Amino acid sequence: MGSLGSRVLRRKAGLPRGEAAAAGKGGKRKRSGAEGTGDSDSDGEAEREERLLHLRGRRKKLKSTSKYIYQTLFLNGENSDIKICALGEEWNLHKIYLCQSGYFSSMFSGSWKESTMNIIELEIPDQNIDVEALQVAFGSLYRDDVLINPSRVVALLAAACMLQLDGLIQQCGETMKETITAQTVCGYYNSAGTYGLDSVKKKCLEWLLNNLMTHQSVGLFKELSINLMKQLISSSNLFVLQVEMDVYTALKKWMFLQLVPSWNGSFKQVLTEADAWFAERRREFGGDVAFLESAQGSAFLPVFAHLRLQYIISDLASARIVERDALLPSEWLSSVYKQQWFAMLRAEQDNDIGPQEINKEELEGNSMRCGRKLAKDGDVSVACGKLQS
Repeated sequence: MGSLGSRVLRRKAGLPRGEAAAAGKGGKRKRSGAEGTGDSDSDGEAEREERLLHLRGRRKKLKSTSKYIYQTLFLNGENSDIKICALGEEWNLHKIYLCQSGYFSSMFSGSWKESTMNIIELEIPDQNIDVEALQVAFGSLYRDDVLINPSRVVALLAAACMLQLDGLIQQCGETMKETITAQTVCGYYNSAGTYGLDSVKKKCLEWLLNNLMTHQSVGLFKELSINLMKQLISSSNLFVLQVEMDVYTALKKWMFLQLVPSWNGSFKQVLTEADAWFAERRREFGGDVAFLESAQGSAFLPVFAHLRLQYIISDLASARIVERDALLPSEWLSSVYKQQWFAMLRAEQDNDIGPQEINKEELEGNSMRCGRKLAKDGDVSVACGKLQS
């Protein structure tokens, strides 16, 4: 490319061969002593403009070349030396481009029988991969940029992981992190775990910790698994708006939607429907067994175990609701009632001023989770507070 540029520059400037070479190395051509300083500056400016025009033209040509390669070699399959068959479709491709994929590079360079074959049948064990995802993944080998539709990113990520396309995997991860919403967060979280994108998984978890209580929906609660909900409720970083009783109420709605996934009403109706459904279960049990101790409810015990009940039973209205629902084992409530009663007696009769020393883990695990929306300069911001019992 460098010698070609020199020939073009020499041809346009009309320079002898020797002077053109000197101009290419030194940046300025030699001039006779008769030339004035003004002429030298003028010629230098002209040379710079000439080079700038040349660079602009070259960039434009490269861009059009990329489009030409994609259209001619990939879409049209011209001069193809290998055919890839998968999911009932065929692609006429080129080994030299396919070798950018770790999957095909190993296949063609090793002692595999496919290294000498012109037609290769690909087995697709991952159900997330479809024809459209393979089309985009193969096409990415023939172009510089890939436009990823968020609705297609999981399928494309699956294809990229199978074909070992590191650049495309990274681009899928960035797209996922930029498009996390209540509708996408659970799907992204699960896919990130499947395909090893730890940064995406961490980003999804952060989103849920910050937005679970403020972005509740029927769809989100149906998608949240027991293990993921346990991780959220047990975290001291869960943003709780307004008080711990709201966490209990959210869990009651979530458990109902997990147990009755066919329910498709408005989210405003969920609490009423959940209360009616659990009341029916109480009548079936005869009031002797808490729902979480039943066969249906036992799977949810580890999630509800992370409720900070001391901040729920300290409010009379909340305590009455919890007792009426009969979701929690009676031993849990008896224990926290006793704990809080003795704490009050120590404070009133024994001048107990509370713990003198406490470690961070204990503080985070037992403090009150609460938050408020605060108006500031016309905007709404969130404040989160933690108070030790």
